[in-house]
Amino acid sequence: MDNKASNATRQVIAEQAESAIAAQKWSRLRTIGNRFERARCYRDCWFALARASEATTDHQLPIWPGPDESCEGVLVLPTTRDLGDELRILRFIGDLKAHVAQVVVLTDPRLHPLIERSFPGVVCCRPDGRQNQVGLSHMAAQERLAYWFGADEQQLQHGFRTLTAPTTAEEEPKGIGISWFSKSRNKKDRMPAVEDWASVLRTIRQPIQSLQYLEKPARIKALRELSGQRIRSSQSIDQMVDLDGFARQVAGVRGVLTISNTTAHLAGALGIPCAVILDNGSITNWPDLGETTPLYPSTRLIRRGSDDWATTLRRGWRTLRALIPPK
Repeated sequence: MDNKASNATRQVIAEQAESAIAAQKWSRLRTIGNRFERARCYRDCWFALARASEATTDHQLPIWPGPDESCEGVLVLPTTRDLGDELRILRFIGDLKAHVAQVVVLTDPRLHPLIERSFPGVVCCRPDGRQNQVGLSHMAAQERLAYWFGADEQQLQHGFRTLTAPTTAEEEPKGIGISWFSKSRNKKDRMPAVEDWASVLRTIRQPIQSLQYLEKPARIKALRELSGQRIRSSQSIDQMVDLDGFARQVAGVRGVLTISNTTAHLAGALGIPCAVILDNGSITNWPDLGETTPLYPSTRLIRRGSDDWATTLRRGWRTLRALIPPK
């Protein structure tokens, strides 16, 4: 997209955002925020999503005015989007903690160990629990933090910091992690079949670790038989429950080849080299154009284009190999 087209697109979305704010249509504003993100208009995206979140919370604290203003402590509001969306911007909690003495984050309990390990001194609480707000002078949506600390691609890239997974027993990461299946109906016809994956896995000459949830419905047995590979199971970790254990598993591989899912976002947030296989058209909140995202410097987006899925996966594997540093 050239600058003229990009500016025109931004203007159209911006007008829609202004109308949604004026009408207090917060759900609509979230949808518009997602459109901003896919168009790489990050400052506009974070502003829209922060407004929607802060306008619909029951908490009554003033909104955090940014790093140039002193305050006692900040209550970070729970996300109004999906887990993958939250993983993309969790890093900004660390930027907030560098400016504010007391930070309390309301979030999914599965994320608590990962956040508190990554950002020492931050306290996590359940979104539906009662919090002691003594010492908290302001509140902020997670996207409000992104607004202040990741307003454009340069700031996002320069300020990237990885989340910290639990330490692994192994001395160094080994092999390749894969995730090939989703139970989402929206993705059913927009991802490679097991047969396509098998054709690529046959060419990989290193250990392969499944990072797949629901391995049996995902046909891991068929994938092993068709590829001839001894794919290590992920069943020791239930990623739906033990997200910290899943982070350890993802951090234990040298690179990840996956469809668009939580695995892709967790690998990106941990700084693990990752190739994400995408169908054509808009896919969740990945950029609509280009093979990179400033939110995850070690991630590449592999779009199907006019290729078949097997060819797309082969491109993904070649790209991933180039991303993985030599031993």
